[in-house]
Amino acid sequence: MRYLVERSAPVDLSCLGTQGPRPIHWACRKGHAAVVQVLLSAGVAVNAPDFKGLTPLMTACMFGRIATAAFLLGMGALNHLADINGDTALHWAAYKGHAELIRLLLYSGVDLQKPDNFGSTPLHLACLSGNVNCVKILCEKSKIELQPKDKNGKTPLLLAKSHRHSDIVQVLVTEEKRRARWMPPLSKIWALLFGGAGDSKGPLLLFMGSVLLWGYPMYLLRCVPITWNILRVSHYCFIYWNLLMWFSWIVANRRDPGYVTVNSDGYYRAIKQIPYFDKWKKRNIVLSRLCHTCHCLRPLRAKHCRICNRCVEYFDHHCPFIYNCVGLRNRIWFFLFVMSIAINCSFTIYFACYCIAIEGFEIMYVLGLIEALVFCGLGWILTCTSILHACMNLTTNEMFNYKHYSYLRDKRGRYENPFSRGPILNLVEFFVCHPDYNKDHDFLEEEPI
Repeated sequence: MRYLVERSAPVDLSCLGTQGPRPIHWACRKGHAAVVQVLLSAGVAVNAPDFKGLTPLMTACMFGRIATAAFLLGMGALNHLADINGDTALHWAAYKGHAELIRLLLYSGVDLQKPDNFGSTPLHLACLSGNVNCVKILCEKSKIELQPKDKNGKTPLLLAKSHRHSDIVQVLVTEEKRRARWMPPLSKIWALLFGGAGDSKGPLLLFMGSVLLWGYPMYLLRCVPITWNILRVSHYCFIYWNLLMWFSWIVANRRDPGYVTVNSDGYYRAIKQIPYFDKWKKRNIVLSRLCHTCHCLRPLRAKHCRICNRCVEYFDHHCPFIYNCVGLRNRIWFFLFVMSIAINCSFTIYFACYCIAIEGFEIMYVLGLIEALVFCGLGWILTCTSILHACMNLTTNEMFNYKHYSYLRDKRGRYENPFSRGPILNLVEFFVCHPDYNKDHDFLEEEPI
């Protein structure tokens, strides 16, 4: 190919026939990323369509060429383009049953529910392919609709039943039952507390309203006149922890949680080396850590937050109560915030009980006591959980998804935490030192070409 380019051969002509693929389409069909690189360098458009509107990215997804697809995305290929039938790269990956390509496209910010000209969504086509892993990956996204109808009135479940894909039918039915429960499971409640609320400000407004419109007025108008002279030291401690709570909330909310630099040099170095991955033993590791949204190579233990739309170093979770991610740079302030809530609510329970003992069971005191018990329980749960994770040197994300991370498994596939150095050193690392795990240069080694 280099020889042909040097001799000014035509390298972007369409074949004769009904489809008219160009050389870059043939290279993507066979997964020859190095040839694609040569063609792009010669001026071939990365989104060049054939007669049916298929782009090189669609062709790579059609034939399961994940390395080539990653290279094309890194070189600027658009994932939302559609062919003459309205099918995008995600439609083709789902129809052909390429689960890893679906996951790659999800990280590039593709639309999961875009229908083609026949009304089929990627979930429809995944059910047709019979690949249960593709269906599971798509169903993991809680916002995706499970029962959209195509132009024939068929839902993904009906298509799976008609093609006798019993395992897919079971996955869809189970997911429908899970979403239809009036009482969400414990994992769903936990997800709500740890970022499942998405970009909703509901939890934050609930907290602010409870404290500013109910808690403080009750404290100043009812509690202080009764108990100030009796419990003055307790009031001083309560005021101190309230000041610390608001200060830590402001810092946790406003501070950069540890965003990974966008358009990083490591990302483009990795993209350039993709055509030579056949010689690279760490191919799968690097492919899984490329973020085509942030154009960065995610460090170990980093994760892309779909709410903030940024990759966060040492990602713990997205907390709706601080309306920010919890990561490497603000995790201590988040810990101080939840601990302050727990301590303040404990003082509130103490003051409420004292007022009840003096003035009897009044409805205002009882309501305040109930509210304090709820927030106190939540605060201490989050505090103890944060301490537990710090002692284990794990993040909340890793605790719930440890099966998905290869670095948390040994050679036999069993759970193993390579970061833990004992509870004491783990706590020192959490509160004092910043961890320094595998930087780009550890696995982006230049090879002679």
